Amino acid sequence: MSEINREIDRLFAAQEYRQTLALIEYALVYSPFDTRLYRAKAKTYQALRDFKNAERWYTALINHNSPTFDDYYSRAAIRNEMSDYPGTIRDLDVAELISKDSADVYLKRGGAHWEMRDWDKAKVDFERALKMSPNHPDAIWINGLLDLQLGRFDTGWSRYEARWKSARFKSNRLVTSKPQWSPGSGLKRVLVWGEQGIGDQIFYASMLNRLRYEVDKVTMLVDPRLISLFQRSLSTIDFLPNTSEVPVDEHDSHLPIASIGAQFVHSIDDIEQAASRRYLKADPARVAHIRERIPEGKPLIGISWTSAAVKIGPHKSISMETLKPLIDLAQYQFINLQYTQGVTEAADPRILRTSINCRDDFESLAALLEVCDAVVSVSSSTVHLAGALGRPVYLMDANKLWYWGNKNGDRSLWYPSVRIFPRDHVLALWTNVVEKIHKELSNNEAQS
Repeated sequence: MSEINREIDRLFAAQEYRQTLALIEYALVYSPFDTRLYRAKAKTYQALRDFKNAERWYTALINHNSPTFDDYYSRAAIRNEMSDYPGTIRDLDVAELISKDSADVYLKRGGAHWEMRDWDKAKVDFERALKMSPNHPDAIWINGLLDLQLGRFDTGWSRYEARWKSARFKSNRLVTSKPQWSPGSGLKRVLVWGEQGIGDQIFYASMLNRLRYEVDKVTMLVDPRLISLFQRSLSTIDFLPNTSEVPVDEHDSHLPIASIGAQFVHSIDDIEQAASRRYLKADPARVAHIRERIPEGKPLIGISWTSAAVKIGPHKSISMETLKPLIDLAQYQFINLQYTQGVTEAADPRILRTSINCRDDFESLAALLEVCDAVVSVSSSTVHLAGALGRPVYLMDANKLWYWGNKNGDRSLWYPSVRIFPRDHVLALWTNVVEKIHKELSNNEAQS
């Protein structure tokens, strides 16, 4: 068996996973109770991202013999990938009993508590991980995210800066020799550069006017889809495509767009002064053009139900069947704001469709949002754009993004026109959220 085990290890290291599985199956015929083979099979399925089979073999291993810390931690990681957060927590509770020396246990368990909206337990685990590994980038960054969500900006922003050192953070960083701008630095020509997604760039752009007040010149590198909209709305700032090379003599400092809040928002009370309201403006000609083509009579509600985000999109998305009670409200006309390919074809036929490319044509999307009387949507760039335009929004929130935690009642502190209707936790049905919005829409019509 030693030679077979070595060959299994070699095939696994070479990423020949199918051959690895075949050899393990052969070995199990002769050694059906060999826990090393169980573990190897679970790891191979995990490498293939076949999490159901990986969980099954780790469970067999755990039930069959004296399991190790790694066995429980590995099954927790698999269950986490499968969105089984209660199972993740249970396995990590056991792993903690075996060893309290792993910061990763507390990071992963804290993340599972976050998904279940148990902020207090999440905070305890995250802080414990940070205490164990003070220089762990993920521990610092994730603590920062939760601090921001809870409105603890004094520690949140500084910890959030650790995102650049985390392997989990996927945004590119500007390569520059210029210093990062901060208040009191004496630097007056700032190059702001976009990071993360297009929704994030819209969100943080709310503080560009506050920055412009402090300096002589602000130039921003931004997603090209936003340039004309931003330039018209924020006319004292220069906008360039994010692929542009800016001559070094045209700026004396730089600032990542997601670091702008750290300069001006030190408490919940600072948001109102730092973040502009209705800071984006749709093109009047496009608004008029679209308005002419929309049937008159009923209030118009834009609707979007699916997120295209690779990692968290499935958690943020809602089925059309779940939304049917809203579409059944005959006193309203709904119009499609969905930008995900293949989804619009599955929409309820009662929802109006346009030829607007809601993914790439943000000028036309902004005009369409301006025509809508309200928007009902999952968290997406569409919600950010609607909030920046000051349009009424009913946000169906999956609790995935920190800034939706900053609110007064159910209203966003960043976008006062956005009302937030959170799911109970990430595994909860969306039914309660839809029922609440249904009640709001019914009441609004009755009062009009």
